[in-house]
Amino acid sequence: MATKIISHEWNLPLPNDFLVDHSFSDGKSRKAQYDGPDKIYLQLGADGKEKYGPLTEDDIADGRPRPADVVEWFEVDCAANDTNTLICQLRGPVIDEKEEERGTGEVVHSGSPDVGSEYPRLSYATPLMADDIYNFESVKKNGSDQLEIAAFTVREKINGADVDLTWDNIRSMRNRNLEASDGSVATDMPTALSDDWKAYRQKLRDFPKTMLDAGVHPNIAQSMFPQEPNFAPPARDPEANADGSSPWAPPGG
Repeated sequence: MATKIISHEWNLPLPNDFLVDHSFSDGKSRKAQYDGPDKIYLQLGADGKEKYGPLTEDDIADGRPRPADVVEWFEVDCAANDTNTLICQLRGPVIDEKEEERGTGEVVHSGSPDVGSEYPRLSYATPLMADDIYNFESVKKNGSDQLEIAAFTVREKINGADVDLTWDNIRSMRNRNLEASDGSVATDMPTALSDDWKAYRQKLRDFPKTMLDAGVHPNIAQSMFPQEPNFAPPARDPEANADGSSPWAPPGG
């Protein structure tokens, strides 16, 4: 039996406030489009979690043996309910919705204030996609033979782990940035560029206090480090300046 591809509109549940409050008590959602197999089969172990990637009906029909650590190929009807569609969107071979919709909007995090143009603010693209919110590795069959999936925590999305950063972490990041820019100022550098680099390095030294004074949490501060001065490396064979001299280039460039 050939795998049937469907197009199905569904409701993607959204958190109360992305990157701030990942509970769902407000009942927010948005319409989304699923384009993929009508069914997928999850290869579940005794713990109800996936052992290997999902299969389609074509995969099942080819006569392959079931791996020893897989207790069942659990059929998921991708249009049966929004939870099933969400799991199929995350786990099945689908048309990439991100390629069609990502980047049409931007939201600045409420905890990332405007401290100055040289300090980027934490923001995210909209509309939110399923994999922005939900952790596909959490898919599991529960005791009622129903599938469930967990949303990422705020800290997992911002920090990559469910832990908070501290100001010691931020100072360590600041120190690495200072070390990386140690050789950025050269004696033959144009004065304006030299001044920009000196100002940048001073902002790095002041960064923890600047963020503390602005009431920024360390989790957010890590995304607000000052930007390096703009510098476009010269071409491999730069043309001479009008006076016949070569354009300035960093030592060793």
